[in-house]
Amino acid sequence: MQMTCPIKLISIDVDFTLVNDDKKVPKENRKAILWARYQRGVHIAINSGRIAPSVRTYMEEIGIDDAYPSLGGCIVQKADGTIIEEHSIDNRVALEIRNIGRSLDCGMFMYHHDNWFLDHGMEYWADSEAKASRTKGSLTDLEVLLGTTKPNKILAAHLNPDNTTELEKQVKARFSDVVDCFKSSPWYLEIVPKGVNKGTAIQALCRHYGIGKDNVMAIGDYYNDVDMLNASGLPVAMANSPSDVKDIAKYVTEADNNHSGVAEAIYKFIF
Repeated sequence: MQMTCPIKLISIDVDFTLVNDDKKVPKENRKAILWARYQRGVHIAINSGRIAPSVRTYMEEIGIDDAYPSLGGCIVQKADGTIIEEHSIDNRVALEIRNIGRSLDCGMFMYHHDNWFLDHGMEYWADSEAKASRTKGSLTDLEVLLGTTKPNKILAAHLNPDNTTELEKQVKARFSDVVDCFKSSPWYLEIVPKGVNKGTAIQALCRHYGIGKDNVMAIGDYYNDVDMLNASGLPVAMANSPSDVKDIAKYVTEADNNHSGVAEAIYKFIF
């Protein structure tokens, strides 16, 4: 495959892409990213649905300090915390969605900037999120919080996928004009401002750096990466991706996330 435009930005998903199944960054991925950034001058964006402090831990572990998206594109910021672009959900809409979710016994997370919040009594989900995101949130009264706070993103969680599916159905029926929602796993439903995704985050970074779509390589593995892949000139799917995600990619790695597929893509297309 021959490239016509030089790659100036690499957008990389985290789970099952950048990291292995143990949530660790393989040594070869780190080495390749540092080579691309500091030997070839390519900007690196860790593009994740995770909260900003969680994204930063991976950036610090690797050793990069570029601008980056968080919360699936709801916030794009520089390494020093300066916000480039931000999107939020109206607090009244967020409260209604929270109430529907609670009626279905879902854990309802509210994300705002560097913090996440959960209703009292949701210790199980709080512990789970703390481990996954490497950040500590707050158990609070979300009805009080949403009286003044507009969350950037909402996450609903339930161990029975039928509950998150039912919530998705109700949210789409009532609020599709102001929010988008999608499953990031059978147990998790993500709810974001209308039209905001990992792809719009790439567009914001392109404006920030003064580059075009054809200068971007995006590497992902799952359905919530599709917008990011489509927003790049060189979409790369991991070997461990579902077949219909692979179908939209221009290149599919031979190695999966446990065998440094990100490094494979970098060395193949960065010169």
